[in-house]
Amino acid sequence: SSKLIENMRVYQSTFLACITVLSRGSGASSVNADVNASFAAIQSADGECGTVATVEIDDSINIANVNHTRTAIKEYPSAITTVPFPKMPEKIRAILHEDWNILDPKGEEMISKLSTIDGAVEFAHARTTFYEHLKGTFGILAAWDQPEEVRRTGLLHTAYSGDLFQFFLFDANKEEERAELRDILGEKGEALTYLFGTVNRGGLCHFKDVVNHVRSDVLCPTGNQTVHHRTDIGTWDMELVDAANILLVTIADYLDQMVDTNGWRDHHQIEDGGKKLYPGNGRPALGFYWFSAVCNGIKDHLAVVPTIFNNCTDVLSIDDEREARDAYWKITIEEEELSEEEQIEILNKVVILNSFIAEPHMMLSQIYYRQGKYVEAAIEARLALEKFYTLASNWDKRRSFSHWVGFGRVLLLRANRMMEKEECSFPCVDPRNPLYVNYNDLHLTSLRKVVEEMNEREE
Repeated sequence: SSKLIENMRVYQSTFLACITVLSRGSGASSVNADVNASFAAIQSADGECGTVATVEIDDSINIANVNHTRTAIKEYPSAITTVPFPKMPEKIRAILHEDWNILDPKGEEMISKLSTIDGAVEFAHARTTFYEHLKGTFGILAAWDQPEEVRRTGLLHTAYSGDLFQFFLFDANKEEERAELRDILGEKGEALTYLFGTVNRGGLCHFKDVVNHVRSDVLCPTGNQTVHHRTDIGTWDMELVDAANILLVTIADYLDQMVDTNGWRDHHQIEDGGKKLYPGNGRPALGFYWFSAVCNGIKDHLAVVPTIFNNCTDVLSIDDEREARDAYWKITIEEEELSEEEQIEILNKVVILNSFIAEPHMMLSQIYYRQGKYVEAAIEARLALEKFYTLASNWDKRRSFSHWVGFGRVLLLRANRMMEKEECSFPCVDPRNPLYVNYNDLHLTSLRKVVEEMNEREE
């Protein structure tokens, strides 16, 4: 006889399903490979895993603890019958549907007003229009459950320009324009936006030194910080909570636009046009090393600590981030020259070096699916979705966040249906009914049904 074991817990943090990490820890390239990683090291890892899979296993296998579960999965991969979809957070779904009032009670009103500003809608920013970037930053901060003034600052963070950005939508030196922005964002949101756009952020908690590799940690003083202010005031005594909020908005700001070749930075603000052809090749910029360090340094001063970087407790080194980025990019530019096993080995290395990005899991899922390894494909797709949902953004900006999420859900759906021995990897209408098969022998499929099934499969 057999029994159904649900809500299996194996490893790592609340946003990671984990079987694959066990294999990666020993340098293996498949979840079915022999795993010799030290379980003691795994047990000491931060956090715990959420629901991973529905598993059917023979009673003769003792699953008394996590270690036995690991052994069972290693030796009996066919025991996994389905990998559930992680539940899409309400705010992530709101971002996909642009349902702004889910993110903020004034969301629709604020973004409607922003959409009437030609300077936002028609100006080419880093990789999108300024308007799209502002909405993206707002969405990230809202998904991180930030307070009203913080997420609203994200919506118009450089409305008054900034210490690195020369362009502005509202003149910080004119009270009537500040009043106009105040009408959009409210008193607290405008006040924080004013500071964001008029002070030198580099001096906050040694932020600039971390970005420039002078030091690896962000250290905030116990009291106010005096920083340069570009108006006739000259300096500003910054309260610690404002400094922390400004730095968190800065993380979201850069996360939304991080590409190697940046429109405003590498072109617009260089009088002779710079040395890089825009848009470049789309390679991700480096930034997670300082995102994680800043998050770690300011977490005790935030009203809400975001769940990114394991609740801001983990810090990624610049060396690991660079090595992971360059290895990932090697797959991008040398895909045709590398075998699938070489690609798997490289992508597993990327996951170990930078465990906070989703896109390597997306690549692994595709390779495993092609190889008919549907369990592995499903687990990798789930890992990707969990990381996308946590970050509320994507790392590889060659596609939009909503597209990456949509593609990840397609990967997970198809892998699950193949595990379940379905005739079609999508819920096709009827492959034997000629009314639902086109002249290229493609089985017609309702997109409404596709998304409906995805939602039904969520935990």
